[in-house]
Amino acid sequence: MPTGITMLETFRESFPGLTQLLTALAYLFGMIAGTQAVLLFRRRQHDHSITSAAIITSFLTCATFLYLPTAIDAGQETFFGSPTILSYSAGSAVSKEGQVVLDTVLQFVQLVGLWAFIWGFALLKRAHARVFEPALNGKAVTHIIGGIFCLNIVASLQLLAETFGLEQLLSYIIVPG
Repeated sequence: MPTGITMLETFRESFPGLTQLLTALAYLFGMIAGTQAVLLFRRRQHDHSITSAAIITSFLTCATFLYLPTAIDAGQETFFGSPTILSYSAGSAVSKEGQVVLDTVLQFVQLVGLWAFIWGFALLKRAHARVFEPALNGKAVTHIIGGIFCLNIVASLQLLAETFGLEQLLSYIIVPG
């Protein structure tokens, strides 16, 4: 009979494959964005409704998606001062079953962060497609920044704990490093 812990362990085992799938989709989206950027650049000679922002955004999206690991490292370096995603060890208050739950939850949040980062650049590209849409541009930036924070959820939790004075509580649950 499966328990909640065994179900979470099985769910956690699928995360590397899902991360590879998202990375492969990002590479595919990058190639599509690059092709669209070249086509937009060529069509701009005849159609003056195509803005240079649309072309630049398509090239930026192409570069970001094709160099996804480097883009994530640059975002981590910008926000957290370290290009690597922090690891953690469970604190003294967490049991063995709790460690499985904690590990699964943190890896799931990182997976959601990767998706948000990718989706943010897709929204940014759509925001500058033909007509600039400021509301979509704001959503894109929010997804990108939120994705970076979710990708490094351990450092984000540290940031929140230090902001609100909850370092002692966090040290019982998560010990970075």
